[in-house]
Amino acid sequence: MKVKYRLSGNGISQTGYIEVSGRILNLQRYGKGEKLKKQFMWKYMAIFVAVLILGGLSLTSCMGSNTPAPQYYDAGNNNLSVTGAQFDQYWLLRFDTSSSSHSMALPSAADIVANLQSPYVGEVINIAVAADGANTVNLIPGTNVTIKTSVSVVAGNTTVTMYCELDNITSGSEAVTLY
Repeated sequence: MKVKYRLSGNGISQTGYIEVSGRILNLQRYGKGEKLKKQFMWKYMAIFVAVLILGGLSLTSCMGSNTPAPQYYDAGNNNLSVTGAQFDQYWLLRFDTSSSSHSMALPSAADIVANLQSPYVGEVINIAVAADGANTVNLIPGTNVTIKTSVSVVAGNTTVTMYCELDNITSGSEAVTLY
């Protein structure tokens, strides 16, 4: 379907046709219509840029918490008592278990939660423990920390990835579970 139009103002007169077919709008202009064409395109460009900016802003919510970047910690041939800051910072804790078994004492749930910038119930922190040798690493829970049986002992020559889920973040009642 073609519709004829005529625009005039500021000493400029323009006539043309607007052709509508389905969802596509096709402008055919005659005469001095370039100014109108440019205005028409700038409107769409402004909308496009606004959508890009809003889309980019919404992606910042996907970036997660502002805790330090995951790191590697080598406990060597020693036992380790992990602090809440270390637990939140280090992704991999390695033990040299070639000569003996070791233990890793976990911090309290309150200490783990206190070291996160914006904790929320259901948040999951990944942590891995490596027993680099024939002996084991035994995990010792801190206050209000539940360790599921499947991750309470890291067998020799293996690395176990654990998931620490925040069960409660209420001050004084913090609780976490390691899976």
